[in-house]
Amino acid sequence: MKLRKLLRLLPLSGFGRRRTEDRRAGEIRTAMLQMLRTHGRDYGIVRVAQKVQFADNLEALWYLRQDVMTALSDFDGESAARHQMRQINRMFKGRLPDALGPRDHRRLGA
Repeated sequence: MKLRKLLRLLPLSGFGRRRTEDRRAGEIRTAMLQMLRTHGRDYGIVRVAQKVQFADNLEALWYLRQDVMTALSDFDGESAARHQMRQINRMFKGRLPDALGPRDHRRLGA
């Protein structure tokens, strides 16, 4: 009983969030790797797959999206790669700081 009271006083508020982020990163990593694996053992695909495999957090995976898209574009074309990446992009929704999310593009001088 005393142990429970003591544990409540400890600052563990980020512990559960970290586990959730790790789980989400694993889901995104798996989805990216599945997309890449459908294209065989081309050196470029294997290299990007290695980067994805060893990315250690959501932010690293966010930045690897462009590498994955480029690798997919080489095989399927840009339009098909963009279509495939929409699924991945949706998986990041609400998981990253605002500064890392998609940006609104505005015309200068307008």
